[in-house]
Amino acid sequence: MDGVRCVDSLAAGVAPHNSFRTLGPTLLISMAYLDLGKWLVTLESGSRFGYDLVLLMLCFNLSAILCQYLSSCIGMVTGKNLAQICRQEYSQTICGVLGLQAGLSLLTSEVSMIAGTAIGFKLVFEYNDLMKVIWFTSVVVNLLPYTLSLLDKRMAGMFNTYLAGFTLVYFVLGLLVSHPNTPVNMNVMFPKLSGESTYSLMALLGTNIIVHSFYTHSSVVQVQRRFPVLTLGSLFHDHLFSIVLSFSGIFLVNYILLSSAADTSKNAMAIHFQEAVQLMNQIFTNPVAPIVLLVILVFSGHIISMTCIIGSDVISENLFGVKLPVFAHHILPKVLAMMTTMYHAKVAGSDGLYQLLIMCPVIQAMFLPASVIPIFRVSSSRLLMGRYKMSLYVEILAFLAFLLTLFTNIIFTAEILFGDSTWTNDLKGNTGSPILLPYAAVVLISCASIAFTLFLAVNPLKSACTEAQELLSSVHPQRKTLDNAHHNQAASLEHSKTASEHIGHSRSAFEHSGSSDTTVQSTDHMVINPEARPSPSINCETKTAVVN
Repeated sequence: MDGVRCVDSLAAGVAPHNSFRTLGPTLLISMAYLDLGKWLVTLESGSRFGYDLVLLMLCFNLSAILCQYLSSCIGMVTGKNLAQICRQEYSQTICGVLGLQAGLSLLTSEVSMIAGTAIGFKLVFEYNDLMKVIWFTSVVVNLLPYTLSLLDKRMAGMFNTYLAGFTLVYFVLGLLVSHPNTPVNMNVMFPKLSGESTYSLMALLGTNIIVHSFYTHSSVVQVQRRFPVLTLGSLFHDHLFSIVLSFSGIFLVNYILLSSAADTSKNAMAIHFQEAVQLMNQIFTNPVAPIVLLVILVFSGHIISMTCIIGSDVISENLFGVKLPVFAHHILPKVLAMMTTMYHAKVAGSDGLYQLLIMCPVIQAMFLPASVIPIFRVSSSRLLMGRYKMSLYVEILAFLAFLLTLFTNIIFTAEILFGDSTWTNDLKGNTGSPILLPYAAVVLISCASIAFTLFLAVNPLKSACTEAQELLSSVHPQRKTLDNAHHNQAASLEHSKTASEHIGHSRSAFEHSGSSDTTVQSTDHMVINPEARPSPSINCETKTAVVN
């Protein structure tokens, strides 16, 4: 596993230049967005709907940049990957559903990689036996990651980084050189949605944002939490620059393909395999182009296979709680993807593989709304992220990105249930087209995904509940102390008032007692000294005697 986990050594700074610390993991993660299935989705969207979906494709790309950036920040700040934090913050049932969504996203990525590379080999070498081509493709694409797993971490990391950088730069520059006059039609960039374009819109969503890459990205950069040289702030800026640079190149590729298809073809109906091949031949006129595209498919397939092994290990151990040996992550996803591809090739041939490549991003898009909720909740948690929690403006952008993914899924589900477009009739089997996934299964997955998203949206993190309980438990004693203080103060005032009234009554009684004593004393004085005031009869007798 050392050679496979070579991305960890790049993230830890074991490279000749410091730029590899952030640019290396980002380049390897971005390779999951380069495969034939995603190119075919873009070509079909441009061929059928022109520039109607360009603005929404740009919004999807910006949402992917935000999600990848927040995933890397979570890994650097907490020292844990997103799957570990989900196991810590959610119940076992929720983790199981999140793990199932991420696992299916990983499997569809493997299927798209094998099917796309097989079609590339078939077109270049003009070999008609699809079963043998799929066998050969599976061996070639998956042999290189297994060989590199035997190498040293540093050597494997450097090789994969140079390979990913060469693939992305060469592809972008090749498209720019072959299409130097790519137009930018500003007048038709506002989105025009319809029932027919809903399927392509979902496919574009799954093409630009991939669920399992969140867990992989946070896992490969979590070692930077212990890196002492640079601060987290400078690492954030470096990661943001690397992510914006890589995903801008991916958007440029998709825009050139879409605009070329829009200018080359004006087919409003759903295209099939032969029509897609003719469209690619009209866009890539250079005779060397098919060989170059095949080399790019092989290189990107190797990187996708390697990152899927890392993602499988992270998802199974942390979300499912199952620790599998290394060879199981090498073999199990590849075998399942190869069996799925061979089944559809045997049942429906090349058209079946083409429809499978379009269906894989749609399935990935169904799992997006619920899978972005843990990223946004963890990034906005002050208890988990500390002072590095995302700001209010970033929270608003995250909320808008979540609404974008949710409403796209709601529109898709409504069209499946109540619409009468061509692709819904294809799913129902009314047009004779090969049925890759039963209609009932698509309806069930879509409705269950939306229901789980709404459930997860109202279900907070465990740390948030604990923090709220601690806050309440700290508030209750303070309130009780405050109430006791108010009660004691009121009792003291009541006691003071009672004492004042008692003193007043005592003083009144004392004054009343003093006046009573004075009256008694004067009465006693009059009784004791009767001669002090002679009676009137005596005075009268005295006056009479004087007159006589």
